[in-house]
Amino acid sequence: MIGVFLVVIYTLLAVVVGIKVFFKTSSWLSKTEGLVPPVPLHSAIGWGIVAFLLALGLEGLILFSSGMTTGMLILTFLVGPIEEGAKLLPFVAKERESTLVRWHLTIRTALVFGILEALLYFWPLVSMGNLLGAIFRFVVVMFHVVFTAIALEGALRGSLWEGYLKAALLHSLYDAPALLLYIMGDLAGFVAPLSMVALIYIHNSVDEVFGSAVNYARRVAALRQEMYKTFEYSNGEASGAEEPEKADQKDKNEKENPEGFTSLP
Repeated sequence: MIGVFLVVIYTLLAVVVGIKVFFKTSSWLSKTEGLVPPVPLHSAIGWGIVAFLLALGLEGLILFSSGMTTGMLILTFLVGPIEEGAKLLPFVAKERESTLVRWHLTIRTALVFGILEALLYFWPLVSMGNLLGAIFRFVVVMFHVVFTAIALEGALRGSLWEGYLKAALLHSLYDAPALLLYIMGDLAGFVAPLSMVALIYIHNSVDEVFGSAVNYARRVAALRQEMYKTFEYSNGEASGAEEPEKADQKDKNEKENPEGFTSLP
């Protein structure tokens, strides 16, 4: 009974935090659009579909091969690693692209992944009369984006593995109470407080992970601007060195025509 109560408290907290995360993440996505290189929409949709089908296939295989009860228990630990790994596919596969292009493509992939998952749950929830739950599934979309942003922050700092493991752990803690409730209510209640802490951490990470990406993009832009100025300065020096005769002729003309006139019309 206590376990169920704690899961209910966790669910209410998830709704409140989810709404806040939705609006905060949406705002950051708008801010990053003008700072990171654009990526084709069809590419993000394609990678999102691939990531979603891969995760869905692996999770379905676990449930089919292990049975519902054991499968749900296994997924409690593996849902984070599976889904976060699937969403990072474009970042790993597009290694020849710039880091910011890969970051943007992967964030958009996570967005598409979340939308597809929301659509998967939408009609079953509506058919069961849970309209609020169906609507909330679209709010949860931004959790997927934030998890991926957390993983990519590690990549921007030089360690994709570190970011991936952090995102996978947070994702698993986020899903754990709901998955365990159907098979081990008491264990779900035990995990729920940890999941609440994870929720608060996720919410507080939004500004940090997207701010880190924005700062990275601005540093790259500043470096390019500095390189461009250096290139222009070098070209200017080279141009001046190539035309000493013109400078001498100008001095000669000024001496011959102190009023500033030349013999040419």
